[in-house]
Amino acid sequence: MSKNNMININSKADYISIAFTGNLEYGLIDELKEELHAISLEPKHGYIIDMQNVTNIDSTGFGMIINFAKKVMITERKIAIIVTDEFIRKLFAISQCDKVFPIAKSELQAQQMIKEKSWSGELTLSEY
Repeated sequence: MSKNNMININSKADYISIAFTGNLEYGLIDELKEELHAISLEPKHGYIIDMQNVTNIDSTGFGMIINFAKKVMITERKIAIIVTDEFIRKLFAISQCDKVFPIAKSELQAQQMIKEKSWSGELTLSEY
């Protein structure tokens, strides 16, 4: 794994934070996928994926997030994604991931989103 691509997983009181750093692209994220897959799911937690330090993401990176979300879906917990960079936000729109997941601009906003029962995307995971 490139030292520029990292994953940092922290368990908080009511959610698990998963922060990525670097480029989430084909050929660069195999170890990140393994670490993400190894997370033991806690049915009492929501999940916040922090993309604030991601510089690029391609279909492989989006696929990694979608596969994790399918795993989380079994626990009936929510995922919110923090995206602050406009370029990354545009990539989420192009990929239509912003129609599947709530996109937050801060950790506080993401916390509120995973607690809300009312948010539902334009697309479900199975439709995506």
